[in-house]
Amino acid sequence: MPHPTLKLSISKAQFDTGCAIARKTIQLMGFDPASFDMLTKKQKHALLDIEPPMLLVRTKSGCHVPRQYVNNIRTSTMAFLRTVFVKEEFQLTYMEFLTYGLPFLFIVKVREDHGLFTSEQEDAFVRDMTEKFINTNMVTSGWFVALFAHLRFELNFYSQANFRTYGFEFVTDIPKHKEIFGMPVIRCIIELTSHENESIHFVHRGIKRKAYGMLLGSTAVYIPSPAVIQRRKLYPERPSSAEYMLYIQSHVIHRIKERIDIFDASTRNYLINTSLVIHQKVVKSITGHPLIACFVSGVPLGYFPWTIQGDKLFILSFLPLVSQVTPEGAKLYQLLKFSKEDLIYLGMDKLSFFMTVDFEEIPVLKNALVESGIWHVKQKLDETCEGESQIDWTKTQFVKNFFRKTESRQLPALPGDENETQIQIPEVSEEWND
Repeated sequence: MPHPTLKLSISKAQFDTGCAIARKTIQLMGFDPASFDMLTKKQKHALLDIEPPMLLVRTKSGCHVPRQYVNNIRTSTMAFLRTVFVKEEFQLTYMEFLTYGLPFLFIVKVREDHGLFTSEQEDAFVRDMTEKFINTNMVTSGWFVALFAHLRFELNFYSQANFRTYGFEFVTDIPKHKEIFGMPVIRCIIELTSHENESIHFVHRGIKRKAYGMLLGSTAVYIPSPAVIQRRKLYPERPSSAEYMLYIQSHVIHRIKERIDIFDASTRNYLINTSLVIHQKVVKSITGHPLIACFVSGVPLGYFPWTIQGDKLFILSFLPLVSQVTPEGAKLYQLLKFSKEDLIYLGMDKLSFFMTVDFEEIPVLKNALVESGIWHVKQKLDETCEGESQIDWTKTQFVKNFFRKTESRQLPALPGDENETQIQIPEVSEEWND
């Protein structure tokens, strides 16, 4: 009796779909898609009479990935498969490639071994395509670059620097019942992995502190490994091949939660992982000390100060843009003549400030933000939350009243003002790090 899940025939619509995808797949392999038409209808049916396998997303045995994370990644990945092309030139989506394209190539090989192709022309074409398929490494061929990038992007939202880093592996299998009944179909599987982050203690300023080693999660190409930063990124003017392993204090995560307060925990995870492990964009503080920037869509949200001990670089805290030592914050201080306490009192050290205040009501503040380069953050946040008005009129009035009360002070200096005074810039380690 046939296995209950084994399909013995396909509809005309399914056959037509399979034929269209087979041509795209042949083109992806570097052959003329018209070559498919040399096959007879019976041969085409033999190659396409399959139960299309779906990409399987699951947790690798022995790893610990919360079920909700697996469900979220599965849902987002299915949406990705339906909309993204393996190669846009051929209009072959990942869903088409995985459900019909790869099984088609695999079954061509099996049918060739069983003598399905008889004419010399058919046999030559199939033999060349089969040989190329056998010699193609599916992981390094470039077919899955976009899919793997999507998975790495998604996993950065769930990997928590002071807890666990998630990754993935890519495997294939052949469902047993199809092999038994002569219908082998290759299926792709994403296995999610987990790796516990190392915790160590270090001493800074005479205080014993706890830090966590940051990781590059496993991928289809790489095994999990410690995240590192090259010394030449920190000091490009001093050529060196040295590198440092990255460690982060829990204090950093608490500071980001306070200061990047409009984003949820998963987005904060993403910002930490991509900024420190992947992008590693370095800028100079006003004191000349390098800082690692926290970016979203090319716009800085703040900076990470650090210290080096041996072969380890410890991330100590998170500085808001308005910190007196950042390039933007130093300029803002010069323009407004406010103290650190003033800016904290107004709430300018938090991103929510830029979403809740109507700056058109306070032109002096808007001009200062524009001149200091911080206004780009406001614009980027508005783009991200387009259509979601978050203006708090009570907050706006509070800030407006503060500026009114300070009118008796020296007016904010504008660029080029001859009376502009210079301010004393503290060391990075003494400002905003607590």
